[in-house]
Amino acid sequence: MLPILRAHNLILDYQLKSNSIHALRDVTLTLDPGEMVCLFGASGSGKSTLLNVLAGLDLPDSGSVQVCGKAITDMSEDERTALRLNAIGMVFQDNNLIGQFTARENIELILRCQGAQSPKQTAVGLLDQLGVADLADRRPVDMSGGQRQRVGIARALAGDRPIVLCDEPTGALDRTNSDALFMLLRRLTYSTNVGVIIATHDRVAETYTDRVLEITDGELVAS
Repeated sequence: MLPILRAHNLILDYQLKSNSIHALRDVTLTLDPGEMVCLFGASGSGKSTLLNVLAGLDLPDSGSVQVCGKAITDMSEDERTALRLNAIGMVFQDNNLIGQFTARENIELILRCQGAQSPKQTAVGLLDQLGVADLADRRPVDMSGGQRQRVGIARALAGDRPIVLCDEPTGALDRTNSDALFMLLRRLTYSTNVGVIIATHDRVAETYTDRVLEITDGELVAS
């Protein structure tokens, strides 16, 4: 089985007036289909930066990222955007749902951009898969934090995208909802064969994952 994501020797520095910050230091990792990887690190350790580079939102100074066999570090910005639309779903701590849209409409928007047939029915089916079909016509302001995150995950899975990257998805949730979300992501990796990377500082996550990575000062220091 070939990895669906490969990162090799990623280096990224941010230049400040007086010095430079080593955001990523020679980072190499892979992600397989159906694998759930936990990326631990304190605030400022490089977790979010790494996810942004893996998703093609930022480019490294050197190194390469391959998604489904395609080198996104060689692509134009438009090409990377198109690849994200079809291959990489992202889940954020604040879920980034569009406040004026219902849960169904947030997912429909992705499906319509992908050119999917029957986007309304597909969106409702994804919400049902995540156990929140009853929220289809509700706007984010009328949902709990855990409900918004489930809708965010449904949106990330839209269009059968094989990779889901989660940036502190439980940061705003209590222990019960955090456990439920980790368990849900664990189940999804088995049932859909999606590959998931969760960047978090919540140590409970490692009980649900296949592999644990740690990042400190931009460097993967243990696995």
